[in-house]
Formats: sequence, structure tokens, C-alpha cells
Amino acid sequence: MRNSIPVLILLTARLLEAQSSPPGAAAPGSDPASVARWQMELFRQSAYNHNNVTLRQAAAARQEEIARLQFMTKANHFVKLWGDFMHRLNDRQTFDTKLAQKMSKAFHELETSEGWPLCEAGK
Repeated sequence: MRNSIPVLILLTARLLEAQSSPPGAAAPGSDPASVARWQMELFRQSAYNHNNVTLRQAAAARQEEIARLQFMTKANHFVKLWGDFMHRLNDRQTFDTKLAQKMSKAFHELETSEGWPLCEAGK
């Protein structure tokens, strides 16, 4: 119901668009027809602004989701490398320097990515 109000206002504004004043028109006079046209223009602008806010919120949510997925991908990559490193160290008793370098690089990429918790200065 709440989402249908802007749609209803938009449809009503479209039906009466031929009668409404152009954007940027002066405030309505004292006759009821100009007041009604002015109100419909305001309703149409309100619905347009509401749609823009909704689109911006949806875009921000998508960006947050993308950043979260990228962070999780980097974290999973580091965990996989860490597991491989520990497996070689424990089972084979060898220190793989190439794998250690890859692991270090993956950790630094994770550390510098968006989503990494930042430490406050002075604590």
C-alpha cells in the first residue's frame, strides 16, 4: 500500500499532465484550476524525487553488497593459502617461500581492501 501511493500520484499526474503548468511555472493564482494544476505538479515532482531517492538507496545497497562479496572473496583466498601453507609446514616439514609470499600478498590485499576494520588513533 505504501509503495502504491507514489505510483498512484504519478499516474494521476500523467493523466492531468496536459492540464498542469510547465516546470518552473509561477505559483498558482486564486482560481481553483490553477491551484489544482500547481498541486499536481508538486505531486509529480514529489513522486519523481521519491523515485530518485529509492534508486540511490538501491545503488548504495548494491555497492555495499559488492564490497562485502569482494572482501569475502579476498578473505577466502587468504584462508585457502594459509591452509595450504600450514599443510606443507606440518605434513612435509617444509617452509614454502613462494607460498609464503603469495600468502603475504593476499593478506596485504585483504588488509587494504574496503571492509577491513580500522584501528582508531591513540588506542
